[in-house]
Amino acid sequence: MNMPNKFIETLSDEDHRKLLESYQTSENFRIRNRANAILLSYQRYSVDEIAAICRVHRTAVSRWMKRWNELGTDGLADLPRDGRPPILTEQEQEAAVVTAMKNPKFPHRQLGRIKAETGKQISKYTLKNLLKKRLCLEENKVGVVEASE
Repeated sequence: MNMPNKFIETLSDEDHRKLLESYQTSENFRIRNRANAILLSYQRYSVDEIAAICRVHRTAVSRWMKRWNELGTDGLADLPRDGRPPILTEQEQEAAVVTAMKNPKFPHRQLGRIKAETGKQISKYTLKNLLKKRLCLEENKVGVVEASE
């Protein structure tokens, strides 16, 4: 079945330059992918061809082109999203990490102690994410952590 196509008809030199720059240098994969899709559309690639190249569904490509027509270069970035607020405050997170590092082999004990200290229950996955975040901040230090008493 032949699907109707839409294309980016006009593109100023400035927009073309910004798209190329975004496609080549952006750290965000999504922005690079969307910029590439807009450039391919301007080169008269069909929506199905762009979807195959970018490895997304054709409706995603159509949405990207619609946002480009409405917002221009601002349409490449993701819209802000609301997320769940953290269970623990920054200070409680630090205390939880310190507690977890004292007894790293027994996560159920760590969780019990954290609940006793803060009055808030967190899951083992939340604790794991806190520890991973802490390890990333410590310049990729990997090794055995000794508890200091």
